[in-house]
Amino acid sequence: MKHFLANPGIRRGLRDGLIVSGLIAVDVVWTNVLFPPGADESDSDPEYVVQNLITFAVLAALLILIGARARRRSIDGAGPVTGAKAGASAGAVIGAMATLTYVTVNNVFLDIVSHQHDKRVAFAASGWTSMRAYLTLTQLGGGLFLIPALAAVGALLGLLGALLVRPRAAASRTA
Repeated sequence: MKHFLANPGIRRGLRDGLIVSGLIAVDVVWTNVLFPPGADESDSDPEYVVQNLITFAVLAALLILIGARARRRSIDGAGPVTGAKAGASAGAVIGAMATLTYVTVNNVFLDIVSHQHDKRVAFAASGWTSMRAYLTLTQLGGGLFLIPALAAVGALLGLLGALLVRPRAAASRTA
């Protein structure tokens, strides 16, 4: 573990991933608790589809930026793999923290989120007797896919970002 955390690209990705995760957590609380959708609104409604596409585009841009920053801050000769490592670690952290955020919000604010149309419909069709258990286990199950998927996407986008920049020269950092 010590060797893993000694890698500057991975450390950069972990830090940046936590920052992005904090922003996502604020958004989840904002959109699910403070200003929840109406009882008849669905995630497949056009305005929510557009919001989700914008969110994915912003997340992709941030993962590219994380890869670029990791390469830019690396020492001379550091290859674009630094950006891929930063993107992968950021993606994994974002996936894990987003899963934990939704599990927490769904459990702490069950009385609010249980009124959401898509959650009501999915729960009713599931045959489960506890909405809390259903939401928690389906969210954790989704996290088993989301974490490695975001790590892989983060690695690719971080690599792209790293290919777009060059590392700073050592002389410019010492001045």
